[in-house]
Amino acid sequence: MQQRLLDDFDTDYPPEDVEADARLLEVFGLMPAATDLKQLYLDLLTEQIAGFYDPRTGDLYVISGGTELSDLDEWTYAHEVTHALQDQAFDLEAIQDRANDVDDASLAIAALVEGDATALGNDYLTENPGLLLGISQALAEGDIDASQLEKAPPIIARTLIFPYEAGLSFVTALREDGGWDAVDAAYADPPTSTEQILHPEKYLDRDEPTTVTLPNLEAALDGYRILDENNLGEFQTRVLLEGSGDTDAAITAAAGWDGDQYALLASGEDEVLVWETAWDSEADAEEFVAALRATDETRFDAAYAEGEGTLALTTDGQSARIEIEDSRVRYVLAPTPDLADAALAAFAAV
Repeated sequence: MQQRLLDDFDTDYPPEDVEADARLLEVFGLMPAATDLKQLYLDLLTEQIAGFYDPRTGDLYVISGGTELSDLDEWTYAHEVTHALQDQAFDLEAIQDRANDVDDASLAIAALVEGDATALGNDYLTENPGLLLGISQALAEGDIDASQLEKAPPIIARTLIFPYEAGLSFVTALREDGGWDAVDAAYADPPTSTEQILHPEKYLDRDEPTTVTLPNLEAALDGYRILDENNLGEFQTRVLLEGSGDTDAAITAAAGWDGDQYALLASGEDEVLVWETAWDSEADAEEFVAALRATDETRFDAAYAEGEGTLALTTDGQSARIEIEDSRVRYVLAPTPDLADAALAAFAAV
């Protein structure tokens, strides 16, 4: 299994994408500098994967230490065979393609798929309660290793877990609303944001994200080119805001999310991060600004200074700006105050 992951990794996750993601996470303060992101993912995947279904080949695997399935293996099989059934009925690759390379939408679809399989696996346990003893013993004896997961940066560990935990809650809500028919129907009309996963009523009411479009930043920042551009969504915004140390405030502030888009620009080793977020109301935007400000002030151990509609923070090698306009918030992090101001000015030029 480890060799297969190594063989497939560079195809599924090209080195240039790994480098861009690593730089992005470091600039956001979500991952320590000089982290080997590829090795981190390989360590996590080889530790966490007990089985998997490959929709490209139709192969299903359960990683077992014996010649027969243990109770834990059987539970894993119940989960993975659900993926095979999903693929036969709905075409998993086609479902994931509907995310259109939008990270938050892709995570939301993964939550539907994994939440469905987790719910089926739990139903299987309910129907076969004798398996619980063997699974409990495996857990007690340390047969399930989570040491790599426990030491991984929260943005990595929690994003890996999100489709299973939050996805299960989402699928449970759909079942309560319309049974398994409602879950099946979701594959024809999949969730488009982690906001809809975290708040299933927003999926049922089809509260769609607002599209956020950034200005021409390459024209505004001479010599800088876009290295990465995508979005965080409500869930990863929540994880970012938890850097302030106040989890409750982060959850509350992120809950008003309505859309976002970031761009990481680079010139050699220098980087400029531009991030615009849309919020359900002006009050939600102000709540987010307070949480983002607290997160940065904790991270940089420095205070923002208030100006006319703009907050400014300057520390060694970093200049941050936060600008609020109605229910939109713009955030810039750059090596110098001039670059930070130039990036903000690009919005006014639109």
